[in-house]
Amino acid sequence: MSSYKKSLILCFVLLVLNGCSTKTLDSKSGDVSKTTFTEVKIKPYNLENQYIILALESENQKLYNDASSLYFKLFENTNNYEYLVKYLSIATTVKDFESVKKYSKKYAIDNIKEEEVILRLYIYALFKLNEKDEALKKGENLISKYKNDINYQLLGSIYLEDKQYQKAYNLFDMAYQLTNNSNTLLTITSIQYNNLFDKENAIKRLENHIQMSGYDFNLSIQLLSFYEKLNQKEKLISLLKNMFFYYKNSENQFLLNKTKILFIQYVARDDISIAIDFLEENHEEDENLLNLYKISNQPEKAYELLDRLYRNTNNLDYLAQQAIFQFEMTNDKESILNDVIAKFEKVLENISNHVYENYLAYILIDFDIDVKKGLVLVKKALEVEPNNIAYIDTLAWGEYKIRNCKEAYIQMKRVVDEIGTDDYDIKLHWDQIQECKE
Repeated sequence: MSSYKKSLILCFVLLVLNGCSTKTLDSKSGDVSKTTFTEVKIKPYNLENQYIILALESENQKLYNDASSLYFKLFENTNNYEYLVKYLSIATTVKDFESVKKYSKKYAIDNIKEEEVILRLYIYALFKLNEKDEALKKGENLISKYKNDINYQLLGSIYLEDKQYQKAYNLFDMAYQLTNNSNTLLTITSIQYNNLFDKENAIKRLENHIQMSGYDFNLSIQLLSFYEKLNQKEKLISLLKNMFFYYKNSENQFLLNKTKILFIQYVARDDISIAIDFLEENHEEDENLLNLYKISNQPEKAYELLDRLYRNTNNLDYLAQQAIFQFEMTNDKESILNDVIAKFEKVLENISNHVYENYLAYILIDFDIDVKKGLVLVKKALEVEPNNIAYIDTLAWGEYKIRNCKEAYIQMKRVVDEIGTDDYDIKLHWDQIQECKE
């Protein structure tokens, strides 16, 4: 089952359990909502209050079987159909569709106040029991009596499951005309695009709704997916930019961040410079731009951005990453060693991070600054990731530096056995360790 169908069914679990409709057709459209119902005589029951309290408490504790039994007993003793509705609703929740079908049919009375919701629960039970023909028949009866969006969508979902796509589309469209609901439009355009193959009009409908009502995120994602399938790259980029400005102006930071991620996913994979230029032009200096700098091998820009991010947030991860970029992109490494080490030490005084511990350890060992401290740091990193080849290499190199040749050989052999000697530094370490004499 496609994802939108799964979402639709989940939606109807909620709708079916909701005893009231959201929108109904008024008299101008040829129907008048019922205002007079057949009266059902209620019987007095001495234990009614006690049973109500027990039933509510059982619901609160999610003891649904107990709650449903109590509500059914209340119905039997009072003839109050509100209790039957509660029983049927809980039975639907626990997927006891046979009971819903049995008791909805057994106690059905025309034109009582609870008729609509009982009929709706009955239809939904038939639907879940795969009795589609009867569900469709009763569903048509439901919408002839109660013309509202929930009932149109319920019947539409059954037609959709039955692969009668045009009928399903028509019913969801009727529901949408009543509510202008974005979730309903999501289903309509999915049917239109995927099942009726009316791709152009599905896209136009989404575009029109978004222009009139704003950039609903789910509808925007749907439209993006349609553009992508049709390889309409310019429209896709334009939509992402419009979403970006819409969420930025509405100060919806959550959706703004999600849109930036989408922008990178859709755009950067084909032309990373477009994504970088857009984020730079709009002063979006964050992790997204930082990652793009890393991917596109722009260490200077990454370093400068990390500097600004650290000064703005005091986030020590930014300082540590800055130290790494500083070390990697500087040719004369000895000229910046003190600054790089100071950065790492400041970070590790406040947080524990095995990546940074190993990085500082390697610098201290490789440049013969403080080999013993380097060994302490790398051993600490190895407690977290004992099989990390880079960390084992650092350990082996440290043991070599203090002429602990046997241990250096044992550790370095683990590295070579795992990844070979294609890497220049690995080969250098391996060659020198093999010649090591204590």
